Amino acid sequence: MGVVSWMLGNPLPLPVALGADLALLALVVAVGLVWSDGRRAVVTGSAGRRAVRHAALTSAGAGLVVAAGLLLPPAYLVLGVATLGARGTAVLPLVALLGALAVHAVGELTWPRPRHRQREARLAVRSVADVAPTLTRRLAWAWTALLVVAAVAFGLVASGPRAVSRVVGPAEAYTVTPFPGWLWTGPVLVVAAVALVASEAVLRLVRSRPAVEDVGEEWDMWLRRRVARRVERATQLVLGLTLGGLVAFAGLSLRWLGLGNGDGARLGPGPSAGEIVAGNVLLAVAACLVLVVLVASVWPARDPAPAARAPFAPEAVAA
Repeated sequence: MGVVSWMLGNPLPLPVALGADLALLALVVAVGLVWSDGRRAVVTGSAGRRAVRHAALTSAGAGLVVAAGLLLPPAYLVLGVATLGARGTAVLPLVALLGALAVHAVGELTWPRPRHRQREARLAVRSVADVAPTLTRRLAWAWTALLVVAAVAFGLVASGPRAVSRVVGPAEAYTVTPFPGWLWTGPVLVVAAVALVASEAVLRLVRSRPAVEDVGEEWDMWLRRRVARRVERATQLVLGLTLGGLVAFAGLSLRWLGLGNGDGARLGPGPSAGEIVAGNVLLAVAACLVLVVLVASVWPARDPAPAARAPFAPEAVAA
């Protein structure tokens, strides 16, 4: 509504109107997530309802941070609503992922405590593999490894921190900027490594947090897996889209280099088939990467909640 009113002559500047629309959309998403969690979870006690509500609010807050980090770079490129710069545009989604992981960490550290005067503790040996989804966890590690490979490859191909060139004469080279050289990939690698370590730390918090009282062990493990799944889906989503974005950007730059059309001020050297083919291949690889990342992020989990029940049945005690 804010952008529409701006287009109709509203005195509000475009960044403010866009921010109002994003805030409204974020509120709708948060309310929908909390409502959806409350309907899908099988809860019979107040402790279980508190746990589901706490997990839903934490996930909603983390999701909004990730959404903002993913939406701001395209908004900057298309509308020019902020001055991010090259490194800021590349790193912002990963910084948002760190913020979302911090929200999850705070949610785990502030997990609802038992309220009964008489408390029972269940001792269970859990590992991160028990709560974290194997596929998305492996994808997060794979995207980080491929980021390292892409960064090294692009750094070797680049002719400068953010440029790529091809030789067109005995003493002349044709240069295209920008290109994801070390100026882009260096900060991306550092923040991506920190985000991957942070996601593993959050998974360990999910594994070791206090159990929900008045429910069975199966239901408690289901809720842990549900939270861990959201952490890993967000992690692989941002890491994968960052990788896909860098590969696509390198492909576009190589296509520009291969086409050799010039920059308006001077004529280019003409087309070069090698760079054009390399650019097309990278664009196709980037499209496949983004498709895999999006499918992995929305693939439904076949993990229905078991019926919540008391972990210990009351027993008669002989006098």
